[in-house]
Amino acid sequence: MIVAPHPDDEIIGCGGLIAHLVKENKAPHVVIMTGGEGSHHGCCDTSSGDIVAARRRLTRNAAAIVGLPIENIHELNYPDGGISMNNTETDRLKALIDELQPDTILVPHWGEGWSDHIQTAEIVKQIAPHSAKLWMYCVWVWYYNVWRDLDWKNAAQLCMTPAEHRIKLDAMDAYIRPLAPCGKPWSGVLPKVFVKANKWNRELYFSLK
Repeated sequence: MIVAPHPDDEIIGCGGLIAHLVKENKAPHVVIMTGGEGSHHGCCDTSSGDIVAARRRLTRNAAAIVGLPIENIHELNYPDGGISMNNTETDRLKALIDELQPDTILVPHWGEGWSDHIQTAEIVKQIAPHSAKLWMYCVWVWYYNVWRDLDWKNAAQLCMTPAEHRIKLDAMDAYIRPLAPCGKPWSGVLPKVFVKANKWNRELYFSLK
């Protein structure tokens, strides 16, 4: 199971892994905590409802590219920018984990720099069963430059095949390229260096337990 704070984090951080697992007939479940309605905050008058609807359409487009079945996508309604344990959605998340019984759960890395990413990991750490292995994936780690503090002895990397890499790049584009009426991407304007770093042909993961 991959738990993503916003629509696009699952692809940016784990798109290669998803494509790899799908190829092995082990399609993961993906939980997306928010609708991503904050991506145009302070930008324009596009409604939150329109942004959520659009970003969830992009999720399905990206899922089709990596081969992830629609039924493996689970969308929660935590507020974008306000993910916290003290929310009724936490009960839904726990019920989903209890139902699916994943043997491995992937959460954002502690060095992500965004509250939603850090809180997502903290919530999962508190409610996940002891039997589940916990791993961290990287989205904003590349941008926040926390290299010296990384736990390299518990790191693993996925070296994508050329085909897996192409699939990930196409899925990222499915999120990043579509534009809202204001002319900016539905997913928000992402720093160029951030996008470039996440187009690497490898993905890094760090074991939590």
